[in-house]
Amino acid sequence: MEPFTLIKETPSPPPPTPHHLFTNVLSLTSSKTADHDLQYIAALRAAHPAQIVTACPTYNIPLRAFAAAGHATCDLDTVTDAFASWRGFNPPRLRQNRGTLAESVHFGKFHYQWNREDFILFTVGGMQYILKERRGSEDVYGPSQITDALIQTIGDWLLGDQEVVWVFDLYWQRSKELYHEVMKATWEKVILDESIKKDLTSVTNKFFSSKQVYEDLGVPWKRGLLFHGPPGNGKTISIKALMHTLLSRKDPIPTLYVRHAPQTYHIRSVFQQARALAPCMLILEDVETIVTPQTRSYFFNEMDGLENNDGISVVASTNFLDRLDPGLSKRPSRFDRKYLFPLPNEHERTLYCEYWHHKLEHNAAIVFPRKLAPAMASITPGFSFAFLQECFVATLLILARGEDDAYTAPRGGGHDDNGLDKYEMWRVFKQQADILRKEVEGQEGQQLAAWREDREQQLPTTYTDMGEPTDNHRHPHNEQWSTHPDTVLPDLERLRVRDGEVLPELPYPAIKGRYLNSAAYDYRL
Repeated sequence: MEPFTLIKETPSPPPPTPHHLFTNVLSLTSSKTADHDLQYIAALRAAHPAQIVTACPTYNIPLRAFAAAGHATCDLDTVTDAFASWRGFNPPRLRQNRGTLAESVHFGKFHYQWNREDFILFTVGGMQYILKERRGSEDVYGPSQITDALIQTIGDWLLGDQEVVWVFDLYWQRSKELYHEVMKATWEKVILDESIKKDLTSVTNKFFSSKQVYEDLGVPWKRGLLFHGPPGNGKTISIKALMHTLLSRKDPIPTLYVRHAPQTYHIRSVFQQARALAPCMLILEDVETIVTPQTRSYFFNEMDGLENNDGISVVASTNFLDRLDPGLSKRPSRFDRKYLFPLPNEHERTLYCEYWHHKLEHNAAIVFPRKLAPAMASITPGFSFAFLQECFVATLLILARGEDDAYTAPRGGGHDDNGLDKYEMWRVFKQQADILRKEVEGQEGQQLAAWREDREQQLPTTYTDMGEPTDNHRHPHNEQWSTHPDTVLPDLERLRVRDGEVLPELPYPAIKGRYLNSAAYDYRL
């Protein structure tokens, strides 16, 4: 019998379990709470017991932007901790310009230095955690006086630049670009009766210089102007010229421009900011899109309810006065002066054509004698300034491309518009006017009626005056400012004029979504 050896079969090791990222995602998104902020603060306090940890939202106080403007230093530390961000590309606003790189930082550690003080800065998503050693009797939970001084300084810096226009488009931001555009808009470029220009500037300037007059009379120091009339007849350029007038005063008056405010809490944010910056001018362009059936009651309460609106001059515009709520258009305490901007008469069209003549007189490639201006005005009855502008732009584009046919003098005494047909500018302008006239004649009947009155040379602007005091009357987290104003800090980051070395944020769709436990979805939890 042969000996045998019992060999135990060694089971082969199980194959390695493949990594499933879903497991990590499921683990991280199935927590009992969605508030990681408290956990981060607790972890930082445990790791740095000698430091005070101050949490500050980036949208309120942008520390890295402050450093990029040259007021502090902020050096990324990838030796003692990690770094995570999304990098991408922001397309250009104009096709001929180049786009820019963009970055959304989700995690980073920085060494921050300001005013000879050193800080440790962590950024996690939209939150910043500032670490500063305790001084004297400061409590371990803070506040840190040095950190508070830094926050105050950045807040003052954000609000320090006055050469801006405040713009509301779901949230407040300060626009340097719009400020520069406004400063180009002077009354000399506005085709309007000179007496009306003078009245607009006088009424507005006098209001802001007459606080004591209103107080002596015991009436609220507020004003409302309403510009109305068909589209394209100078309401917007007049508003810009009025803004220029106020921003050029020795004591500049802040101007606030409302672009889009669809909800009642947006209306609340608009008037809160106006009261904070008063005296100021509040612009409501196309007011019918702002005061809707859903917001009208709230708007009326904000405009002349219990709140103090002293120092606020509201200037609104509309193309459809007849469609406005009577409580907006006919109640004197809201808009006490109404200015009509009708279609320009022939004299005003001539002035506008002369304006283009002046713009092109130094261009040797364009032959545009001044005598063409009244002729152009005579063939464009019923044209608004916007249609006249389109006529000139189309004409110049055709001339630039050299598409006009060569001129042939008429034979046998044919019609030649008093010899004007020899000018290429005139021939092309007539062609474009004929094309645009079809659009002009398709406008609403009320505009057609106004055009038929062109020969009557009506005044370009009329107004109704409800009266005003004079010196003679003197007696011996959010991306919005605040969806929930009681719980959210203002979005000061949006007020910053963006310059410096910090890359801009990626567009809104690239913002990282947050997984919220359903029990914590309510913002109050």
